[in-house]
Amino acid sequence: MAEPDQQPSECGYPAANRQREPRWQFWIDVGGTFTDCIAQAPAAAAPQQQFHRLKLLSSAVTKVTAGEGSTRHALVSDRSEPDGFWRGYRLRPMATDGANPLETSVAASACQDGRLELATPLESEPAAGDRFELLSDEESPILAIRRILQLPRDQPLPAVTLRLGTTRGTNALLTRSGAATGLVATAGLGDFLIIGNQDRPRLFELAINKPAPLFAKTVEIQERISSEGDVLDAPAEQPIRAALQELADAGIESLAICLLNAYRNDCHERLVERIAREMGFTNISCSSAVSPLIKLVARGHTTVVDAYLNPV
Repeated sequence: MAEPDQQPSECGYPAANRQREPRWQFWIDVGGTFTDCIAQAPAAAAPQQQFHRLKLLSSAVTKVTAGEGSTRHALVSDRSEPDGFWRGYRLRPMATDGANPLETSVAASACQDGRLELATPLESEPAAGDRFELLSDEESPILAIRRILQLPRDQPLPAVTLRLGTTRGTNALLTRSGAATGLVATAGLGDFLIIGNQDRPRLFELAINKPAPLFAKTVEIQERISSEGDVLDAPAEQPIRAALQELADAGIESLAICLLNAYRNDCHERLVERIAREMGFTNISCSSAVSPLIKLVARGHTTVVDAYLNPV
C-alpha cells in the first residue's frame, strides 16, 4: 500500500509533491464587460510584492494610445510590458464613424520607449492621442495571467493554481441567450422535464404559467437501464444517428443527454455521446458526468443548463 503522501493524483504524479511545489495563485472573475484578477506570487519568488491586481476587458481587447513620434510603421504605446510581449497580437484603429478599420499585426514591441513595430503599415499615419486596440486570440483569463507574469504568447504558461468565476452564465440565463440546445431522452420520457416533479407552490392556482424550457427540441432513444444498472434494452446505432441528425437539421448547437438510470450505468449515454461526436457535435453534456444523481428531473435540469451555457 502506498504511503499517504505518495498517493498518485489525477495528473499521474504524487499529490503531495505537487502541493509542495511553489506556484502562482490566481483568482479571476470574468464579467460581462470586465475581468478582474488578483494574483499571489510564491513567497520565495517575490518576497517584496506578493499580491498583484489587474483589470482588463472580458473581450481580451487592450486599449493603447499613439504618442508623439508615431509613424506608419511604429506606434508609441502607453504599455509597460517587456520587450516582445505584444509580438503576434493584432492591432487596429478604434473606429469612430462605424467603419470597420483594417487590422495589422505586431512584429515586435520594445519596452524602453513603448514602441510597437507593425508587420504592415496602417492606411494612414496616426496622430498623437489616437486610440488603438490590441486583439488577442486567447480568452481574457489567459491574457490576465500573461500580463501579470509578463509572458509573451509564444511562451507556455507555467503550472498555476487558478480559481475562476464568471457572470456570463448568469447573464445568459437571465437574457435567454444560451446555445440552441437539444435534449436526448429515453423513449417514452421525452417530456419528463416539461412535466417536472409536480411541485405546485400555489396549490389552488388554476392558470399555471411555466417558463419556457431551455432546450429547443427533444428526441427519444429506444433504450432502457434498470434501477440496478442492468441493460434491459440495448440501443441500436442507426436510430441514434437518425435522431441526432434530426437535431442537427433543426440547428441544434449543444446536446444534453439524460437517459433513465444513467447514474447507475452510463454505457448508453456514452454510446450516444460517441456517435454525436462522430457526427460533428462538439458541445455535449452527459447527465452521468454532469450530475450522476438518482433524481431524473433534477439530473435533467442540471444537464440541460450545462449544455445551454457551456458554449457561452
